[in-house]
Amino acid sequence: MNHAPENETLFNITGHFVQELKDVLQSESIIEGSDYENSAFDEKRRAEGRHLLIFYKIGTAAQATQIWEKHTTARSYR
Repeated sequence: MNHAPENETLFNITGHFVQELKDVLQSESIIEGSDYENSAFDEKRRAEGRHLLIFYKIGTAAQATQIWEKHTTARSYR
Protein backbone atom coordinates (compact mmCIF):
# COMPACT_ATOMS: atom_id res chain seq x y z
CA MET A 1 0.00 0.00 0.00
CA ASN A 2 2.74 2.42 0.87
CA HIS A 3 6.06 3.32 -0.79
CA ALA A 4 6.51 6.78 0.70
CA PRO A 5 8.49 8.30 3.57
CA GLU A 6 7.27 7.16 6.99
CA ASN A 7 5.17 10.25 7.62
CA GLU A 8 3.46 9.96 4.22
CA THR A 9 0.87 7.35 3.38
CA LEU A 10 -0.29 6.40 -0.10
CA PHE A 11 -3.83 5.07 0.01
CA ASN A 12 -5.03 2.94 -2.90
CA ILE A 13 -8.20 4.95 -3.43
CA THR A 14 -9.68 7.27 -5.99
CA GLY A 15 -12.18 10.11 -6.16
CA HIS A 16 -15.19 9.45 -4.00
CA PHE A 17 -13.26 7.34 -1.49
CA VAL A 18 -11.10 10.31 -0.47
CA GLN A 19 -13.96 11.88 1.49
CA GLU A 20 -14.81 8.50 3.02
CA LEU A 21 -11.18 8.15 4.13
CA LYS A 22 -11.22 11.61 5.71
CA ASP A 23 -14.52 10.83 7.47
CA VAL A 24 -13.20 7.53 8.82
CA LEU A 25 -10.01 9.17 10.10
CA GLN A 26 -12.00 12.00 11.68
CA SER A 27 -14.23 9.46 13.46
CA GLU A 28 -11.01 8.13 15.04
CA SER A 29 -9.87 11.66 16.03
CA ILE A 30 -7.31 12.02 13.23
CA ILE A 31 -8.14 15.46 11.92
CA GLU A 32 -7.14 17.10 8.66
CA GLY A 33 -5.09 20.22 9.41
CA SER A 34 -4.20 19.08 12.93
CA ASP A 35 -2.78 15.63 12.22
CA TYR A 36 -2.29 15.54 8.45
CA GLU A 37 -2.64 17.45 5.21
CA ASN A 38 -3.53 16.49 1.67
CA SER A 39 -0.71 16.38 -0.80
CA ALA A 40 -0.72 18.53 -3.90
CA PHE A 41 -2.60 17.08 -6.86
CA ASP A 42 -0.49 14.68 -8.86
CA GLU A 43 -1.77 13.36 -12.20
CA LYS A 44 0.43 10.24 -12.09
CA ARG A 45 -0.80 9.22 -8.62
CA ARG A 46 -4.37 9.87 -9.69
CA ALA A 47 -3.96 7.66 -12.75
CA GLU A 48 -2.57 4.91 -10.49
CA GLY A 49 -5.54 5.22 -8.14
CA ARG A 50 -3.55 6.53 -5.20
CA HIS A 51 -4.09 9.39 -2.80
CA LEU A 52 -1.28 10.78 -0.63
CA LEU A 53 -1.74 12.15 2.86
CA ILE A 54 1.16 13.75 4.72
CA PHE A 55 1.03 13.18 8.46
CA TYR A 56 2.79 15.35 11.02
CA LYS A 57 3.78 12.31 13.12
CA ILE A 58 5.02 8.94 11.91
CA GLY A 59 2.89 7.06 14.45
CA THR A 60 -0.26 8.74 13.17
CA ALA A 61 0.54 7.66 9.62
CA ALA A 62 0.81 4.04 10.73
CA GLN A 63 -2.36 4.32 12.80
CA ALA A 64 -4.28 5.83 9.88
CA THR A 65 -3.18 3.00 7.60
CA GLN A 66 -4.41 0.41 10.10
CA ILE A 67 -7.71 2.23 10.60
CA TRP A 68 -8.37 2.43 6.87
CA GLU A 69 -7.46 -1.23 6.29
CA LYS A 70 -9.77 -2.27 9.11
CA HIS A 71 -12.56 -0.10 7.69
CA THR A 72 -12.24 -1.44 4.15
CA THR A 73 -12.15 -5.03 5.41
CA ALA A 74 -15.32 -4.46 7.45
CA ARG A 75 -16.96 -2.73 4.48
CA SER A 76 -16.21 -5.68 2.19
CA TYR A 77 -18.21 -7.97 4.51
CA ARG A 78 -21.34 -5.80 4.46
